[in-house]
Amino acid sequence: MFPNPLKGVAVKTLFPALALALTVAFVGYPALADDTNSDKPIKTHKQLMQECVAKHRAADSSASLSDLKKACRAEIKSYENHPSAVSPSQTPPP
Repeated sequence: MFPNPLKGVAVKTLFPALALALTVAFVGYPALADDTNSDKPIKTHKQLMQECVAKHRAADSSASLSDLKKACRAEIKSYENHPSAVSPSQTPPP
């Protein structure tokens, strides 16, 4: 039979190249993931209230704290009832 000229080449170059390609594929995969909402931290009710009160106080410094809290509670409540919000019993569409 004829000698195989690629016998030593396959072991020395093909396997390291294959290992490199697989490493690049698996390491680069998370960079392509859809992480649209992962960069947005979830705020607590207290944080939302503090930000809302500060925003409304900057707009109207003469308003009382109870009026500001009342307006902010209604505003935050409207966030919770927004159609784009997903309730715990619902699962987001794929």
